[in-house]
Amino acid sequence: MTVDSADVRTATEMLSLTEARAVIGLAVSPLPARLAAVTDSLGAGLASPILAEAPLPAVDLSAMDGYAVAGPGPWRVRDDVRTAGGPSVPALVPGTAVRIATGARLPQGADTVVRDEHLVSSVPDGLIARKMGFPVRDDVRRRGECWGSGRELVAAGTRVSTAVISSALSAGVNEVWVRGKVRAHVLLTGDEISRSDVLDPGQTRDTLGPILPTVLTGLDMACSFVSHVRDDEGAMLREIRAVDEVDVVFVVGSTGRGAADHLRTGLGALGATTIIDGIDIRPGGSLLTAVLPCGRIVIGLPGNPLAAVASLLAIGPALVVALTGRRPTAPVLGILSGYVCDGSDRTRVVPASRHIDGRWKVHPSGSTAHLAALVGVDALAIIPRNHCDATPIELLPVVV
Repeated sequence: MTVDSADVRTATEMLSLTEARAVIGLAVSPLPARLAAVTDSLGAGLASPILAEAPLPAVDLSAMDGYAVAGPGPWRVRDDVRTAGGPSVPALVPGTAVRIATGARLPQGADTVVRDEHLVSSVPDGLIARKMGFPVRDDVRRRGECWGSGRELVAAGTRVSTAVISSALSAGVNEVWVRGKVRAHVLLTGDEISRSDVLDPGQTRDTLGPILPTVLTGLDMACSFVSHVRDDEGAMLREIRAVDEVDVVFVVGSTGRGAADHLRTGLGALGATTIIDGIDIRPGGSLLTAVLPCGRIVIGLPGNPLAAVASLLAIGPALVVALTGRRPTAPVLGILSGYVCDGSDRTRVVPASRHIDGRWKVHPSGSTAHLAALVGVDALAIIPRNHCDATPIELLPVVV
């Protein structure tokens, strides 16, 4: 990961959310590509396309329950049965048929499969024939009809989803070249933060540490550890230096400019390059983003829970796209219902729920000191300053 100072705004400028995302895209380089098991790559970005190793199907298979037949009918039915995964059966000769199950391999000599409902038995001679007036179909999944060997199934830059994993396995692909999954470490700051059930006077219960790994998982980042550090610059520097084998360190709190906020000076002491120092949203505007000389990203999140989650949902996807080399996805857009412009001069991040008619209703968020405002809502609405019309706005899906 590298930073080109010609490509980024100065750290003292308050960036719009759009500008902040663009800065991340310019300042953060993709992670090195690595070869990984496809089943372990959920949420990563494909560094190379997935090419089919084997055709699908690999052989001719029955697409329906019915009879494999040879030659023109009517056909005399043999006593054996062809089942999926079962042993092979003798080859068919013209004028004969064998009972076959969906997914079973066609026996040698078979021309096609006729489904049960298209057949009629001729009694007493025991022959079967096609019903009059029914369509003549080839109920066979022919070898390679889905794809042949060497076909590109998934393009580079695609997010590895469950569908990608399943498709790769269907094509005989067990390993893929990917970037990510992004590895994260959460560092909580604040002398007042406590994980204990019993609080001393002046202490605050840790309500972010237990849930931020889940939020990061929803953004395709893996967080295996959350640590806590006192409001001390030396302690913070030691903790950031000690973090290893991660791509991003999220520091919660210490993003303000008060007496106990040491993140900015600490990053300077570490030789970090600050690329974002505040974004024009409320809550969450004190977000700080820097790149350490080793290339690790440090994201400073506000200490208030709602502000921390709002800023993380706002810039997290852009960070993952930059690190994994994935193609960005289009934002979720919606139209607000019954919104009254309040004349705010800042872009606001407001809880919102979806109406049955597809429109969105915003809800007062109240205090940022808790996440109660996110209970039962679907998204956070990004409401630009002086938004008063029916113009679609961006909605950040809530993943908490």
